[in-house]
Amino acid sequence: MVEVIKTFLDDAAYDFSGKPLFMTIGTFDGVHIGHKKLISSIIEQARNNDGVAVIYTFLPYPTMVITTAKPKPMIYNVEKKYEVLGSYALDNIIEQKFDNQFSKISPYNFITFLKRKFPTLRGISIGEDFKFGRNQFGDAKILQGYGKHFGIEVEIMPLLVLKGKRVSSSHIRELLKTGNVDLASLMLDQKL
Repeated sequence: MVEVIKTFLDDAAYDFSGKPLFMTIGTFDGVHIGHKKLISSIIEQARNNDGVAVIYTFLPYPTMVITTAKPKPMIYNVEKKYEVLGSYALDNIIEQKFDNQFSKISPYNFITFLKRKFPTLRGISIGEDFKFGRNQFGDAKILQGYGKHFGIEVEIMPLLVLKGKRVSSSHIRELLKTGNVDLASLMLDQKL
């Protein structure tokens, strides 16, 4: 099982013995085939650079903190999420406490926080629909621009399409809601 490191909105840094750090960021409430490409990319980058490959994820799920209406249903519970993520050759899963204070970080302050928290951070792989920061004002291109400023290479992967449908956790939720378990299972690459 991959070690889960719990982290908070503080200045305690993790340097991973000075090794270069490669991460992908997200909720990962359903680890789909698009996520798998991101994970494979950071693992490959870490292995090619004698580095460390990590998932940076959030708990509780952000929608449970920032949504005043009924939060979106999760595809996987936390245990299943970590079980699936743990099946990859990752070095660690970093679980960021997501609370009201964390939800108010601006996109720029988020990247400066990451650089302080993980000083050896060298690469981030994200999907082109990635959003971050207060009110999700940041997107993949903004993160890529900030990354250049901080010496972090940000890889943006195009969205995947399967059977004419975009692969995303939101879309998988909709497929499950409408009873299209077969296509949802294909997107998750496992039986539901």
